[in-house]
Amino acid sequence: MKSSEIRLGSFTLDLDSGHLKDGGGKDCDLRHQTRNVLLMLAEKPGEAVSKTVFFEKVWDGAHVSEDSLVQCIAEIRRAIDDETKSIIQTIPRKGYRLVPTQSEPPIQRGFWRRIAPAMVVACLIAASYFLAAPSDKPSRVIAVLPFQDDSVEPDKGRLGDLLSGQILANLARFPELTVIARNSSFRFRDEDRDISEIAQELGANLIIEGSQQVEGSRLRVNVQLINVRNGSRVWSDQIDAEIHDLLTVSSQISSRVAHSVEAFVAEAQVKAGGSDEVDALLMNLKARRLLQSGLSKENIAGAIAIGTEAINLYPDQAWGHVIIAFALRTKLRFGWADNPEDDLEKAISHAQKAVSLAPDNYVAHFALGRVRMQQGNQTSAILAFDTALMLNPSSADTLNALAQSYFYIGQNERALEALAESARIDPLPGFIHPWMSAWTLWQDQRCDDALNNFSRIAAPPPPAHKLLAVIHVCRGEIEKASDALANFLSSEPDWTASRERELHTDQWIADGALERWIDDLTAAGLPG
Repeated sequence: MKSSEIRLGSFTLDLDSGHLKDGGGKDCDLRHQTRNVLLMLAEKPGEAVSKTVFFEKVWDGAHVSEDSLVQCIAEIRRAIDDETKSIIQTIPRKGYRLVPTQSEPPIQRGFWRRIAPAMVVACLIAASYFLAAPSDKPSRVIAVLPFQDDSVEPDKGRLGDLLSGQILANLARFPELTVIARNSSFRFRDEDRDISEIAQELGANLIIEGSQQVEGSRLRVNVQLINVRNGSRVWSDQIDAEIHDLLTVSSQISSRVAHSVEAFVAEAQVKAGGSDEVDALLMNLKARRLLQSGLSKENIAGAIAIGTEAINLYPDQAWGHVIIAFALRTKLRFGWADNPEDDLEKAISHAQKAVSLAPDNYVAHFALGRVRMQQGNQTSAILAFDTALMLNPSSADTLNALAQSYFYIGQNERALEALAESARIDPLPGFIHPWMSAWTLWQDQRCDDALNNFSRIAAPPPPAHKLLAVIHVCRGEIEKASDALANFLSSEPDWTASRERELHTDQWIADGALERWIDDLTAAGLPG
């Protein structure tokens, strides 16, 4: 390789000519601005380049939205197959950084001596499969099953899914691993089924299962890693810890992994957590279960009450603010807010506070993206989701939200790409993924495909019937459309086309889409 060339995965960038070539030497077609963004990053490999510098040098200081830069970065990542965002890295609140494949920073001394048991699982998975995997490099797809609770009363159920959820989050930081989302893997909680059957349904070739037992202030965890291909137990361990050290055990190491075909490098950062964070996180999980149990005003009010209590008890933790930001956004999204402007201002404030308290917590950035979406600032929402995915590439919820932002601005292809990636991570989704897929396909005028996707929702919540109504209108099935809308109006008898327009005006700016939506709902029988 010439000294003027930089290797980016299987691609090569010539700094003199600006040409990006694939492994066969073919020039990759990049827009002029996209090529200039890439060259600016290549001028300072390994260093963060601020957004301001990009705007000054690539756009000559002209007033452009941040979405222009985001699109260029996305085009570069697609061109070099950087799906894990490990070559072109997002630096929160700063900009972007290029990490050439040939750059291989040294592993920190004492790394293995410091890592906690939960992250040993992740490291052993990566190490054993890089050594043992056959030459065709099969996909390494891992699922974490909910841990069996062997505690007795009154401690039974005390930890819930905290430990298995944290192990899942730690594994998600390894781009070499595709981690099945908890929404899918945790569905097998009470099912007495063979591991191989569960793995086949999830599309996983690695399974982590275990048990937990709380007795007073002590916690005992048994965990094992199963290689589904031959049924062997790759690794197992028994961990004893004081209950207040739970986060230290499960989340001591927060890492991101940059990798290429030739090698992988782990960047580790010790992250200690105390009992306050454990308790605040448990309250967050309780509120999350409440919101997921049903889309209703009562559940939203209950979640806000839990979030308020969490903030009062643990003011230095982000989880309470995350709860309230999510709940208020959901309240606004479905038109249930008595004072929308006040609730939106509160939601933004809580999301920003969560990010300031926990800048490395992907859920905080996810919450901020959600409220920015509701505000109608889709550029900021996309940036927040991009940061969340950098911190946790296996968040199907974040990918679904990213798809919705792209949907609102009319970028249907990008929305469907994000949804396809979400389905790969979460093969057994709830109602959000098929709902969003059907909505995007309707906007793309693919109404038969939209109906097929909508049919995957086992029990559509009442607001989803508006979508079913417009899909039937699109297919010329007015009577079915009226029946679907009647299902929605039975829960919201005073709903009108004016309220529907008000609900979407700030967010939905795709050309002509909102007008078509209102027209189709009117055709189905929605009063003005």
